[in-house]
Amino acid sequence: MKSRGEQRGRLRSLEALGEAVGAMKSLSAHHLREARLAVEMARVYRSGVEHLLEGVGAAFATGAGGAGLLIIGAELGLCGSYNAQVVAEALARRATLQEGPTLCVGHRAAVLLERKGVRVLRTYPTPTSVSGITGLLLRLAEDVLGCYAKDRLSSFDIVSSRFSGVGSVSPMSVRLLPFEARSADARRRIRYVPPEAFSFAAIREFLYITLYDLLLDALASEYGARLVATQSAEKWLDERTRVLRQQLAAARREASTQEVLEIAAGVRARREGRGA
Repeated sequence: MKSRGEQRGRLRSLEALGEAVGAMKSLSAHHLREARLAVEMARVYRSGVEHLLEGVGAAFATGAGGAGLLIIGAELGLCGSYNAQVVAEALARRATLQEGPTLCVGHRAAVLLERKGVRVLRTYPTPTSVSGITGLLLRLAEDVLGCYAKDRLSSFDIVSSRFSGVGSVSPMSVRLLPFEARSADARRRIRYVPPEAFSFAAIREFLYITLYDLLLDALASEYGARLVATQSAEKWLDERTRVLRQQLAAARREASTQEVLEIAAGVRARREGRGA
């Protein structure tokens, strides 16, 4: 059995770890609320941009090359099997698309992909807050467009997790490029600017808002998974702390009982010695 000193040290470690997990749980809940609010607004704006593109008959040319793939994973740990599920969906999609460049947001997901034999062309740090998404968005959009145009890709897909509830990881694949509008005769309604310039600006806006929407969704899903994981860790730590405190209390009672017995034995021995 461990000594009481070791048990007290273990108890202090568990309490310190519990404080750290509690702080991470509070932070995850805060970022989850922030991302969920932003997700709703981004979806409404994205829907409006898609409607606009269809109305003007915009289209983005496709090439005869391979198929690009962007994976949006998680950067931080303590979110369960989040990265593993996203990577599993990405591997299935990559196998379907065959050859083409692979980009990845999140170094943890990139490592998992490399282990499975998928070469990652570029890796980006995952934003840890809503405000951090804007810093990544421009670079990500330029790289996606650059790969698509330079390699004359036939398509570009995105694999990420769609937020469907706290703790629910729902990996999905979305076709980003090419974009083909349904109504091709609507160009006549464009005034004041050339239809081609208007279509290019609308497609660029569609690209930005789609990436922004998916990054927000992934962020909300990641923090939802982390919130559940930290809650589970907190429960485990509370249970271990309770058990350890019970063991310490039992050890103290046992030590006290042993001291009383030793004192009683000493008194009895002295009395017997006097009687002799």
